[in-house]
Amino acid sequence: MLDVFVEIVTDLFQPLMFCGFLYLFMEKPDNRKRNVICFLLFSTVMFGILLYSSLVEYYMIINDLMFLAVLEIYSLLCLRGNIFSRIFMPLIAFLINTVISFAFSYFVSFFTGYTHYELVTEPTIYRYICIVVINLTDVLVFSMLVKFRNHKVNLRKITDVIAFIILPVIVLLIVYCTFYIMVITKYEANIMVYLSVICLCMITVTAIVWYAVSRISRENEASTKLLLMEQQIDLYEHNILQSNVQIEKISRIKHDMKNNLLCIDNLISNKKYQDAQKICGEVSKNLKAIYTPIDTKNPLLNAVINVEQEKAVALNINFSIQIADEMIEFSENSDIVSIIGNMCDNAIEYLIKIDKINRKMWLKIYIHGNHYIVDCVNKVEKSILNENPNLLTSKTNENHGKGIDILKSVAKKYDGEVNFFEKDGYFHSMIILKKQNLPKNK
Repeated sequence: MLDVFVEIVTDLFQPLMFCGFLYLFMEKPDNRKRNVICFLLFSTVMFGILLYSSLVEYYMIINDLMFLAVLEIYSLLCLRGNIFSRIFMPLIAFLINTVISFAFSYFVSFFTGYTHYELVTEPTIYRYICIVVINLTDVLVFSMLVKFRNHKVNLRKITDVIAFIILPVIVLLIVYCTFYIMVITKYEANIMVYLSVICLCMITVTAIVWYAVSRISRENEASTKLLLMEQQIDLYEHNILQSNVQIEKISRIKHDMKNNLLCIDNLISNKKYQDAQKICGEVSKNLKAIYTPIDTKNPLLNAVINVEQEKAVALNINFSIQIADEMIEFSENSDIVSIIGNMCDNAIEYLIKIDKINRKMWLKIYIHGNHYIVDCVNKVEKSILNENPNLLTSKTNENHGKGIDILKSVAKKYDGEVNFFEKDGYFHSMIILKKQNLPKNK
């Protein structure tokens, strides 16, 4: 009776595991009801194939081919995305399971004397343990593939590496070692009890550590998102205030300009050319105090650049801007604030500490091949990367120092990269984004 129960549970679990992996890995149609029906329908068909082979008649190759065929049909008819992924991912998933199954079963047969066929068909304790370990390994591998596919794992973050790679591997090693010791001790009752307790304790401790590390990673991500929201709110407030200031300045200059033009006209009529030239110089000086606002097709981009430009002008920084005609479109407008705001703020923060004559920076947004590039450049008096290669902040405020992490998170979101380098006395903060990964090009 036990062997029948184990077979039914295993045969039910595997179709759900395979279909679940493809469902999470691939893109899905918008009709949720249709997705659920297709998932349950094909899982049931595969369950029937496995159950028949387990309880009635077992033909390894035929049953495997039927199982794979149903999985392929489910992927092609019920899921969306790249056609090659929909064709090959079911095959890859099946091969992963096959490799794990054969490797582990041959390993067990080496120590137990049972053949691979007997481990697959005979209701022994070795078979039951093999089923548990093999399916546990499959779940781990499939879950890691899904996380990598959905960009939920950042290999540059130590917390993600520990939580999603190192700790799961440790759990599997604990299970494998426990099973190995059980085999070589021929399943002595006392040893099995001790090993089971030790194994469960170690897995529990590992699970607690995994939870703690995952929570730290989530809290850091939440903190970064909160900082982005605060930046965007500050940007809106600052832009509104500065727009009012600029309107007042322009109105005042417009009024003064009328008087100055009348005065200049009068001086020229009286042939007082030097006095007229002097007034022209004063007018030119006043006009320089009013920067020309950036006007692109993206209002939020206008806002963030105008705010940064106003900051630079107020701090006597020579700020040049070059923007390509074709605009970058992001899935979230806050990404523009994140990139431009953090790049320019870092440059301005450095430039205010050096001599006014060297306060130069420029912002370039342009296209190079199949990439969009945002390059913020500022003059440096001495190498920043030599003194601070990791670009660590010296400020005590916990929000300081997150700017670079924010840039990297935005780049990762669009499968891009961030580069920092120095050339000819200038520091470059550059973010490179693939055109095909931006909403307009999808």
